[in-house]
Amino acid sequence: MRTPKKAVIGAALLPALTLTLGAVGTGLATEVVLASPAAAADRAWDKPQPLTGVDASAADKVVITPNGTAVAVWTRGKFGRGQEVWSAVRTASASAWSKPVRIAGDQEMVSDLSVASGRDGAVVVTWHRLAQGWDNHLLSSLLPGAAEWSQPVSVPGVALGRDLVLLARPDGGFTAAWYGLPADEEKGVFTAELPALGGTWSKPSRVTTGTTYELRAAIAADGAVTLAWQDRLGDRGSLRVSTRAAGTDAWSESLEVDTGKWVPTDVSVQTSPSGATLLSWNDSLEQKYKYRPAGSASWGTTEQAPSGSEGWKATSLLLEPDGRVTVVWPDYPRALTSTRALNGIWSQPRPLGDIGSADFWTPSVGRDGTFVAMGSVVRLSEPDELWAVTRSDGVWGKPVLVGRGDIRDGGTVGALTNGRGVGLWTQEIGGTLYETGVNQVWTATTGNPRPSTTTAERRDMVGDDGMPDLYARRPGGSLVVYEGNTSGTLRDPVDGGAWPATSTLIPFGDLNGDRANDTLVVDAAGELWRHQPPRGTPVTAKSPHWRIGSGWKGFDGLTYSGDFNADGLPDLVARQTATGDLYLFAGTKAGKLTRTGRIGTGWKGLKIVGAGDLNGDRRADLIARTAKGDLYRYYGTGKGTISSGTKIGSGWGGMADFVGIGDLTGDGKDDVLGRTTTGALYRYAGNGAGNIGSGVKIGSGWHTFTGIG
Repeated sequence: MRTPKKAVIGAALLPALTLTLGAVGTGLATEVVLASPAAAADRAWDKPQPLTGVDASAADKVVITPNGTAVAVWTRGKFGRGQEVWSAVRTASASAWSKPVRIAGDQEMVSDLSVASGRDGAVVVTWHRLAQGWDNHLLSSLLPGAAEWSQPVSVPGVALGRDLVLLARPDGGFTAAWYGLPADEEKGVFTAELPALGGTWSKPSRVTTGTTYELRAAIAADGAVTLAWQDRLGDRGSLRVSTRAAGTDAWSESLEVDTGKWVPTDVSVQTSPSGATLLSWNDSLEQKYKYRPAGSASWGTTEQAPSGSEGWKATSLLLEPDGRVTVVWPDYPRALTSTRALNGIWSQPRPLGDIGSADFWTPSVGRDGTFVAMGSVVRLSEPDELWAVTRSDGVWGKPVLVGRGDIRDGGTVGALTNGRGVGLWTQEIGGTLYETGVNQVWTATTGNPRPSTTTAERRDMVGDDGMPDLYARRPGGSLVVYEGNTSGTLRDPVDGGAWPATSTLIPFGDLNGDRANDTLVVDAAGELWRHQPPRGTPVTAKSPHWRIGSGWKGFDGLTYSGDFNADGLPDLVARQTATGDLYLFAGTKAGKLTRTGRIGTGWKGLKIVGAGDLNGDRRADLIARTAKGDLYRYYGTGKGTISSGTKIGSGWGGMADFVGIGDLTGDGKDDVLGRTTTGALYRYAGNGAGNIGSGVKIGSGWHTFTGIG
């Protein structure tokens, strides 16, 4: 997990709970059919399919958005003879790609394609075009849920530029970095900022002077940008790196990297959500790298990664979300893999199967740690073979033969979640030993996507990965969403944007029937709003929303736990502030709530927790904490009521917040999170029999948030 401040992660137990029986308040004596835990994805690959006709197309990029949508971008036409930029989309729940659409035509030559996905799921592509004597860079965007790309516009200030890299900022804006040759200034590396799509680019800012080659860039979760480049082509001492810290305009003095004996090639710079940064390159037959740990401004020494005797065939080093580094390489007749732990020690090489002659492409890692590597095996008298190997939930699968064909110039891999991935490559059609065929873009995808009729899992608010997520509010009201994973921790904070500090946000179920979870918001005036972002994307104040009620200033303790009256719709529990009475507000098919009646009295002073299903009877339950720190459980009946309370613990007065997070460990039982008054975050695993286990510490520094839910 990446904690809000310092990463303090580990296992710790709170004092043992006192389990006793008793009752508090009066239950006016609920049933909910909760979705089952996400099953392991089928790692079989679908049959490869062409995305284009035989029209001289060449695959270029595939990017995965936060909600699991795959976006492929490629060029069509021959270089120098008129080219176009095209795209296709495959949403997380789709079983096929969309019909390809043209992003731009009338491009004499297209190069330097760069694609980035924003935190809200928007995708932006830039490219260098030469048309009718004009040389510039263009930009087009695809908003979440849109079918058409925006009209291409020029990226100002990129005069005679090349190697442009586009980076998605954590605040929703974009950063561009490039090597340019402005007419009135000395050539060098420049950057510019785009605050938001449709906004105005900042004036270009110079990073360094002189000629550069192989410019690479990466952006961290906090907005820090790291650039790497070569300033002398063909010189082994030419690699440099510089960083602009988050919230500043100043770049660090460029560091000259000790690259080894040979000229560096295949330079790469990566950052992870954990805050680590990796700079890697090939030094002849060896893979070299420098690692900068999370929270540090200093790079480690130059080290060599394991890569066997044919290191030039190994994958690029891949920085994982938690800061580990993984590499796959061929060692005939097998392929091997090794992972560098956070302490800097590489694991013993692990065999992956007899695909030791594969030439691997750059691999990809998904938001939940899914790792996908693909590579082609050249056959002299037969079509090439395309192989893939996947790691999901820490377990490697066997190599899978994806397909056969005359594959050209490698390809691109995009890792999804739950062991799924997508590959994009160029395949030659109709070629012979004496004649060149026509290039065609092909693709293949793993596993069976979730049917479009599947309702989102409870509390899966971001990523569409079947895992529950946690809302956290900053003092100014802004929202951060922390994604859950099956290791029982939280990862990948996603920005939910600015919200009024006076508003109340409740992660909710699918109230309007679009098979995506909604968020209920009560504003300062007591009006109730339903916000419904596209499935898998974080809610923001700008998400589509409708007013569905008023008069909520007289209620507090608003809680979602599931469907209390067994009608298949999510319901809300709320306490009347003046009386302490507890009421059920049932969801309706119109996407609203209706008060069905009082379900409890004497709830003043209690902390109410929507616990989900605590005892495995597929009914939603509640937990309440008294002012003295005693913990009580209330089973749901499935009839719009709850049972009387049963005391399940004491000594809970040190908890500032409780959240019924859902099944965070992937064992099919709903769990609870607790935040102490000092900011430590604990996970309490449900046992499926109505109780919760001892606390396991999964983070610290959470006192900086005003509330979690």
